[in-house]
Amino acid sequence: MLQKTRKEEIINLLKEKKECKVDDLCRRFGVSLSTIHRDLNELEREGRIQKIHGGVLLNVIEDIETRNTIRLRTNVELKKRIANKALKFVENGDCLFLDNSTTCYYFAKALSESKFQDLLVITNSYLIPGLFLKNQNIQVVSTGGQLLKEFNCFVGPCAIAAIDRFNGDKFFLSTAAISIEGELSDTFRPESDEVKREMYRRSREHICLVDSTKFGRIGQSRVFSLSEIDKIITDSGCSNEVREEFARIGKELIIA
Repeated sequence: MLQKTRKEEIINLLKEKKECKVDDLCRRFGVSLSTIHRDLNELEREGRIQKIHGGVLLNVIEDIETRNTIRLRTNVELKKRIANKALKFVENGDCLFLDNSTTCYYFAKALSESKFQDLLVITNSYLIPGLFLKNQNIQVVSTGGQLLKEFNCFVGPCAIAAIDRFNGDKFFLSTAAISIEGELSDTFRPESDEVKREMYRRSREHICLVDSTKFGRIGQSRVFSLSEIDKIITDSGCSNEVREEFARIGKELIIA
């Protein structure tokens, strides 16, 4: 049985029984303890279960969670390291575009706690503006527009029109997959991609924040090519093979 299928069956079982013993899961699926623990660790990182001594519970969440908020709890430490590294490329007085990615959320959080002066942040994220409520030195503009609930972001003509008013110094973005072949790709969502393309068009420099788990993957649709990206910031988990291949094609990886 594929791991993806087994994980979904574990969730279905928990919906039925509310609680399962780890040993019982091993017997049910005919796999080793280490295999089940790998499945449970992934499910816990995804926020779908809660591990207890010798067992596991379904993580019941009162509010409806979006795909975006679930990803906020995935690879958090990697995203925070990348976010802190990205601060080195910000200057006082910058006008910054931020997309609605979870990595940019942690970058925005680091910005909100920084000492930068006279920054202007424009974002289509529903979550990011609230991070700056206590920071008087950074102005934040929400694009507004149609709320794409699954991804906590605004899209559509209103969002595009808002972006078009500004002259950005830097556009910080992320992506679900990045390949050596020169492709930044993601889940197919053309409305969101259109907003990213407008942020790209209205900014001078384009900086991709991407954790090491995203390399060597291909998403459903291409959003950008590597040639369009000026800097790529990732974490130290990026393999030597990936670093060498990117160096070979003349694209430096900045390691956090």
